[in-house]
Amino acid sequence: MDQEFLAALKLVSGEEILAVACHIVDEDGDYVIVENPIEVEEVTMGNKLGAKVSPWMRFSREDVFIIPKEKIITIVEVDADVQMFYAMSLRKLNADTVTKASGRISSVEEARNKLEDIFNS
Repeated sequence: MDQEFLAALKLVSGEEILAVACHIVDEDGDYVIVENPIEVEEVTMGNKLGAKVSPWMRFSREDVFIIPKEKIITIVEVDADVQMFYAMSLRKLNADTVTKASGRISSVEEARNKLEDIFNS
């Protein structure tokens, strides 16, 4: 298993998301686990270019998702400016769910272990 990192992902559906990601290859396949994904869309307001962010899965209570590798066009680690943008966006979108004290249930590694336990039982 690779280390988790903040990534930008371009999906075959055309969606662009930012999320904490971890690449997994095991006997069941090749996939990426993403935590707290947000969708980023480029918007034009007058003559200015900006970004619109929203939760990737708007109607889900979950914050960890598994994406098969074949659904991903590309994945890259983001720089410090994008990391700050992500943290600020996540705080605005999920102010009451970012910390464990207020509802965050696990890290990507913890979620992976839980999913493996469920699968193996």
